[in-house]
Amino acid sequence: MKNKYSDSLVPFGIGTSFFLLLTLLMSAGAGAGYLLRDYPVFLQAGGIILLIIFVTLVLVPVLYNKRKSSFERNRVVLARYDGIGTIQGLRGAMFRIILYEDGIEVRAFYHRYYIPFEKIKKITIVEGHVSKRLEIETGIAGVPDTIVAADKKFWALVDQIAARVKT
Repeated sequence: MKNKYSDSLVPFGIGTSFFLLLTLLMSAGAGAGYLLRDYPVFLQAGGIILLIIFVTLVLVPVLYNKRKSSFERNRVVLARYDGIGTIQGLRGAMFRIILYEDGIEVRAFYHRYYIPFEKIKKITIVEGHVSKRLEIETGIAGVPDTIVAADKKFWALVDQIAARVKT
């Protein structure tokens, strides 16, 4: 899915691709366990399979999103936030938001989205008891429209984004 606003490795949304990859890895682990059940040498291979699943679902996406994206190469970074929250239906997602002069970039799992300020039709900040929710209405298909986090640094970044958007 290579286009002007998305630089994602998979064509599905963040939550969908997470659960599809989790299902694929769990199925592969179950299949390996079934095929190797008669070999006593591999009785403790479950820990290795769980480590592979953890690395693929948590560690590799975090490292992938630390690298420069195609959106970041020609822009000056004004602010950067790494956090955990809810994005595109995936709770507990580790994401990165980068603020540029002309827009924001949202990175989560194996996905990277760029949202220029001129494409943002409406931005809403909803304050809860514990967290703030940033709702972005763009009309761009596939980009995240809701990001939730409970960190004060996230709140400060949301206020900076809201100040830059002309709605």
